Amino acid sequence: MSRSSLTQQQLDPLGALAAWPLAPAIAAIVTVSAVTATITQAGQTGNALLGSLAIAAVTLAAILLVLASRPRNAPFRAAAHVAIAVLALAAYLLEQASRWNHNALIQDDFGPVAIGLLLLGLAPYRPWRQIAASAGVLALVVAAVTWVQAPFHSIDVAPVVFAAVAVTQVLAPALAGAAYSRRLVGSLLAWQTDARRAIIERTEETRARVVRAVVEQQRTELAAGVLPLLTEVLERGEITKADITRAGALAADVRKALLRELDKTWLDAAIARERAALLARGITPLLVVADPDRRAAAFHTDQRAATAALLGALCSAPGFDPCSLVVQVTAGDEFRGTGSPRPALTRSPLTTTSEIPLSTSPLRTIPDRGPRREMPAGAGAPASAPRLDQVTIQVGIDLPARAVRALLRPYLGVLHVVFGRVRVSTSRASGRRPLVTLEFDAEHGPERRRVARPVR
Repeated sequence: MSRSSLTQQQLDPLGALAAWPLAPAIAAIVTVSAVTATITQAGQTGNALLGSLAIAAVTLAAILLVLASRPRNAPFRAAAHVAIAVLALAAYLLEQASRWNHNALIQDDFGPVAIGLLLLGLAPYRPWRQIAASAGVLALVVAAVTWVQAPFHSIDVAPVVFAAVAVTQVLAPALAGAAYSRRLVGSLLAWQTDARRAIIERTEETRARVVRAVVEQQRTELAAGVLPLLTEVLERGEITKADITRAGALAADVRKALLRELDKTWLDAAIARERAALLARGITPLLVVADPDRRAAAFHTDQRAATAALLGALCSAPGFDPCSLVVQVTAGDEFRGTGSPRPALTRSPLTTTSEIPLSTSPLRTIPDRGPRREMPAGAGAPASAPRLDQVTIQVGIDLPARAVRALLRPYLGVLHVVFGRVRVSTSRASGRRPLVTLEFDAEHGPERRRVARPVR
């Protein structure tokens, strides 16, 4: 993905989440200024109906900006960008039509300023080139309309002066937003590059220490079983049937230990880290990972970080039931676009939003972790096709629904960006804590090496 098509929301979802209050602030400013300008300049309004429609259009654009930028609706879609630009332009044209032949000045019109501010509000969510292109197109329309109205203004100057004043109100805030988006994306990419370089250097520095630690651990494990056996054999000078049986058992144990270590994924490590943290607090947890096909190993860095952070927040939340956490990774539509059916899962229906409605649905049944199964290479579709996996997290949290929403809100904002189709629900059963269920889809494939999902 090219640098010009990336956004702050893709590269830094938490930063975009922190910038969200800018959207309702801009929406309020645009709406209030439109109403105020229409009321205070009622003498310049020749058609009250068109003036009211202009206010309605700019209000709709402001509402759409707030809704589309909400964290639970991430990522910000191109359709919302286009709709906001069209509504802002419609508001401007309706305002000018309502004041045709009666507009004394152009610097007190709300339309150009509204267009510029609404485009400014897109800065954390849309690529800078798209913001700049929208500003350029809308500025041309504003300049043309202003030029045509030049003879009717109260000040007698060249039409180009009126056009320049009107266009400046559009371009100044809009291009400021585009510059912000471009500069921030560049800074984030540079930071990511430096961070990766530092990680590589740190890995090389610690590789030798890790190797020594692993060798020492293996030596300790061998000293507990294998070395005593070899010592006894050397002392006797012969090998008995009991020695052969004992050696076979030790070999089987070593093989199991090696396979167990090779079988672990980053998800197992994340759960082990949370389990150790709970044990350090004096809590004996029962945390289950059900990923028999090791699908979590294909997750990208941002998906792993978001999932691990969510698990950490759940395990440290007040009211957390330490014996309730279950993480399941299963096959979704194995290859998107192939028509392969999603395998049936034993689960209750979920809502399609990130709100958490209370329901009386039965508890979800997630199977215990069984032996891993090897996936045949190239089965089902070409290896380059993107694969879709489904992640299900269940956890018991004894908190009201409002508190659970507040707890999950920042994490859902990130999940909506790095995953697809995030769904959250709760269920209650008599005598048990409320069970929160989170589901989200992970799309990945061998061909994907990008740092962020494409903007659609």
